[in-house]
Amino acid sequence: MLSHDIANRQQKIYESLYSKHLQRAFIEMKRLTARLQDWNSNEELATIETSYRYMIQYMLDGVKDPERMQVYNHLIVSAYRLTDAICERLLTRDSMTLYFGKKRVAITSGKSLARVFSELVEALSTLSIAEFFPGKEETDKRTEVERAACDFFDKVWTNFPASPEDCAAISEALQPQRVPAPIAALTVSALTLNLLHAFDEDKTNILIDTYLHHNNTEVQMRALCGLFFVLQQYHRRLPLYEKLHSRLSLLLDDKRFIIDMRNILVQFIRSRDTEKIVRKINEEVLPQMMKISPALYKKIKEDDALNDLESLERNPEWQEIIDSSGIADRLQEINDLQMEGADVFMGTFSHLKGFQFFNEIANWFLPFMQQHTALAPLFGNNEKSKSLAQLISASEFLCNSDKYSFCLSLTQVPEEQRRLLTSQLNEETIAMQEMAESDVYPKDKSRENTSNRYIHDLYRFTKLFPRRNEFRDLFTISIEELMQVEVLTPIINDEQLMRLLGEYFFNNEYYTDAAYIFVLLTGNNFTDSELYQKTGYCFQSTDNYEVALEYYLKADLIKPDHLWTLRHIAPCSRYMKKTDRALEYFLRADKIAPDNLSVNLNIGHCYLELKQYDKALQYYFKVNYLDAKGTKARRPIAWCSFLINKKEQAWHYYTKILNDQPNAQDFLNAGHVAFAMGDIKKALELYLSSIKTDGGNTERFAQSFEQDIPDLLHAGVSADDVPILYDQVLYQAGENKEEKS
Repeated sequence: MLSHDIANRQQKIYESLYSKHLQRAFIEMKRLTARLQDWNSNEELATIETSYRYMIQYMLDGVKDPERMQVYNHLIVSAYRLTDAICERLLTRDSMTLYFGKKRVAITSGKSLARVFSELVEALSTLSIAEFFPGKEETDKRTEVERAACDFFDKVWTNFPASPEDCAAISEALQPQRVPAPIAALTVSALTLNLLHAFDEDKTNILIDTYLHHNNTEVQMRALCGLFFVLQQYHRRLPLYEKLHSRLSLLLDDKRFIIDMRNILVQFIRSRDTEKIVRKINEEVLPQMMKISPALYKKIKEDDALNDLESLERNPEWQEIIDSSGIADRLQEINDLQMEGADVFMGTFSHLKGFQFFNEIANWFLPFMQQHTALAPLFGNNEKSKSLAQLISASEFLCNSDKYSFCLSLTQVPEEQRRLLTSQLNEETIAMQEMAESDVYPKDKSRENTSNRYIHDLYRFTKLFPRRNEFRDLFTISIEELMQVEVLTPIINDEQLMRLLGEYFFNNEYYTDAAYIFVLLTGNNFTDSELYQKTGYCFQSTDNYEVALEYYLKADLIKPDHLWTLRHIAPCSRYMKKTDRALEYFLRADKIAPDNLSVNLNIGHCYLELKQYDKALQYYFKVNYLDAKGTKARRPIAWCSFLINKKEQAWHYYTKILNDQPNAQDFLNAGHVAFAMGDIKKALELYLSSIKTDGGNTERFAQSFEQDIPDLLHAGVSADDVPILYDQVLYQAGENKEEKS
């Protein structure tokens, strides 16, 4: 059985257990145990199924058992646990993923998790002594600590199923002051990855304990971020664990938990803008900067500053060039996004994850430590190096992963350029600090900034890690899925937050999520016409015209004769082939805005669809009169004139159209007019032009021509002539094609 077959069968069992089809789940589990060929697993499965059969029999016998549902839930939990254990053993044997590769190495070493932790503690103790004697010995001991920390990360990450001793070791590692905060934070990340691989009630409790009781903000917020993703992934399973479920419910009484979790929720939702920001920088900001670079170079050359790097940062004429280019507004927009917590550096640092440092999975989650041996070439013992280290460490806007990328890239930069970059970073840091100290910037955001940086770290890992396809993408969940997480529901259900999220989704064109939020809000709000308008617009933007129309009509009831509402009710009605209703609302809009070109044009279209051609022409001519360029109504006037046998008038307008960038449809329609007027050679010429304009696509021409045959006959063309000319068009089109080839 291949690895993906095992994983697929595991998911089928999960779905059966969630939908409470236990008999179906047991059948699939037997297939897995048959593959494993393990007597103990077979026996455990037989025990679970036998207990279930007894429970069914008691129910059939009419035995009243107040604890029946508790027993039932316990059986489902046991089935989940056994399924995970069986799949783990099968995949450990067969899977080639990084996780199972690391797991096999850990098994081969024969070391327990507690043993690996004790080795880490011992290495830390040895380093604390070596730090009194700076030099090679200290570097060697620090390298040993870094290796031991990575080994412990791998051991925690691949620890499943966990024994009580394993959980005790992890819990000890996360006790305040037991290990340095960066090691504790790294352990939380390993524990999070472990839980996302396989659920464990005891380990989830360790995450909660770490958030509540650890004294380091970084460790606390990592634990809560981890809990956020665990709750999302296992929200269907959690109600089965009564004690854990009760504990999670009690957290909702903790004000700090509510605030922190709300911030993480907002940061997680905001992360979906990251790719948009990257595109904006790459497609708008950077090209514009490339355009101004020649002017900038010329200015530098005139100032004879080419060889003086420091003068570049002092030249005040730079700002004049930037302002005149119009790029300042775009840069300000990016800066505002950054101050709001948006991830504006993803594009910058995504190309700087190829260093050997990032070959180790643990290093993607490692808190920034200037003492790390990988940064030794950059941070020496001189004051400038210490100043640079402090600047990077203090940055509130760079996540840990990007700090390492920045520093590792600096090690490959010449000293002179490094000095310039350091100076510029210093200026930016000072500017950011001044902004942070201003009245505009909210105070006391340390916890929020910490979780935001960690979300950015997780985003880097999920999107950039070389073997990312072996991990679940944490950032693809929708707001509707988040609302299914029972613990998060009371937090999200705050009306003010929901409106904020709804507006965010709406403004950023995430219409599916916006619609979900707005629908919930409309359930408690019957007077806000704007809310109903936006809800309708969301559904219209996702091609759900029927539901969109429903909300637009409600908005019209709340606030009648609103032009925007009328102009959206009508197109939805027209799309649903309710042309009479569409016309009714377009006419209402026309009374409010009688000279609106779009409204009048659409009234004409409605009359055209209703085959009231004279009325349609009245409105088309009105549009033609109001339109300064006189081009918007040319095509409908020409076609409508043809339909009512005003051939000369139709030809007059098609002559104008054919002289102004005509398309294939224009040539086809003009050909119909020429055909109806008896000019068969001209009709043939125009039909061939239609095919040529459409890239020689005769099939599309044939389809359009056949649809229009009733209109040709109505215009007086002989039914006998139509197929003959049609065949001649195809003959000649084929000959033209052969000549070209």
